[in-house]
Amino acid sequence: MKQITVLIVDDSFFMRKVIGDFLRLDPDITVVGEAANGQEALEKIAELAPQVVTLDIEMPGMNGVETLRAIVAAPRHPSVVMVSGYVEKGGALTLQCLALGAADFVLKPSGSFSLDMEKVHDLLVQKVKIAAAADTTKIKNVVTHQHHTHQMRYADSSGIVVVGASTGGPAALEILLPAFPDNFPYSVVVAQHLPQTFTASFVGRLQERCSLHVTRAEPDTALRSGTIYIAAGGTTTTIGTKNDQPTLFVEPNDQDIETPSVNKLMTSAAEAYQNHTIGIILTGMGKDGVEGMTRIKQLGGKTIVQDEATSVIFGMGREVVTAGVADNTVPLGLIAKTVIEGLAV
Repeated sequence: MKQITVLIVDDSFFMRKVIGDFLRLDPDITVVGEAANGQEALEKIAELAPQVVTLDIEMPGMNGVETLRAIVAAPRHPSVVMVSGYVEKGGALTLQCLALGAADFVLKPSGSFSLDMEKVHDLLVQKVKIAAAADTTKIKNVVTHQHHTHQMRYADSSGIVVVGASTGGPAALEILLPAFPDNFPYSVVVAQHLPQTFTASFVGRLQERCSLHVTRAEPDTALRSGTIYIAAGGTTTTIGTKNDQPTLFVEPNDQDIETPSVNKLMTSAAEAYQNHTIGIILTGMGKDGVEGMTRIKQLGGKTIVQDEATSVIFGMGREVVTAGVADNTVPLGLIAKTVIEGLAV
């Protein structure tokens, strides 16, 4: 396997050493350099051309967000994994970085100066490897070529759209969900692999951009048309029936790595809504979503996959296509249009 080259950027010498020591333990990763601030990082990127940069968010002078903007401004640039030590404030900043083009992120377990980084050792290595396979320039291309949708009349108002995403998903969702007009008739439920602590920030970002109401998926909530529900990380969110109404069921889940589960959400949606179900798989690594999309197809629903050309990582989508259960494979900017035209009279 070709070596993955990494540049570590953090103003703390201690954190640079800890991150470097972790990454050097993996035989597939070579740390080619370190930088203590944003300006030094840009100089080292130009000199060393690393595949991946681990980038601290909070740094004096040129902070992580400003540094990221400068990195992704280049036509070709390394993938960036943000390293955040602030959960609440850091959630909003990290989501901003993902929207700007960062491939992924890792939370320091105990804040900005973490003494227990070993808790995320395996996760850090995994995220660096995923980032090395990602093409974050695709998000920039999609943003500049969005297709806008318009209000239409609909033949059916009793259905659901279920969306699954992982790596690259937050930025993709900020393109997909605002494309649904304010008279869209279905409920929309999203399973995006993100920490639970990011949910409030993510809901807030989406609500600023969407015409539809956006809210967190809460237990025993009757689903309403024209509303977007965001399932929280660290939960299993499914759809059932209560008082003859389609209802969200949310249970804590700290056992599974991938939460919220796309498969469980989609499978339950298909069984609740049958042929009034539309499943959408966006960018992401792994297989979560294949079983759910298969169940949607079996019960007469429709399935859509974000195409490889616009996916940061065409992993989840490829699995669905390979399984033969994708009705449509389309660019991110055309997914909402495809859904709307399929429902319009």
